[in-house]
Amino acid sequence: MSFRRETLEDGAVRLSSERCSYTFRRLRPGVVYIRLTGDDRGEFDNAPRDELREDLRRYAPVELFFEMDETTGANLPVQDAWTEWFSHHRPALNSVSVLTRSKYMHISVEMSKLFSRTGELIRVYLDPEPFKEALRRAAPGAALLEPRK
Repeated sequence: MSFRRETLEDGAVRLSSERCSYTFRRLRPGVVYIRLTGDDRGEFDNAPRDELREDLRRYAPVELFFEMDETTGANLPVQDAWTEWFSHHRPALNSVSVLTRSKYMHISVEMSKLFSRTGELIRVYLDPEPFKEALRRAAPGAALLEPRK
């Protein structure tokens, strides 16, 4: 399956397929907000992780914020790829914050956290308010796409 990469008017980058999209917003150097919607079945291959390569090279340690409230799932190879990526890039990451209300995605992220052996690097938020507060601390004054309530 193919996907499309586009740069949006505000400078954000979107990777999209028929059933899934990743939108990357650089809030300031070293802080990336990633909104994931839909069901990732692997159609992007390594593109979502490759999208972060330059951020890690230039601004490490980087803070990542994933909003996944509209994510319905990711297949096991996708989960494994992210787990391996977190483990491999641990030294270049300051923190990874994930907002989800899906029990399935919560368990998936917790498994990734466990198997990546990254300790408390990855934080899972079930409530949007503490997630938004962490975003505000990481990028004060940045124009944010507010997580959905």
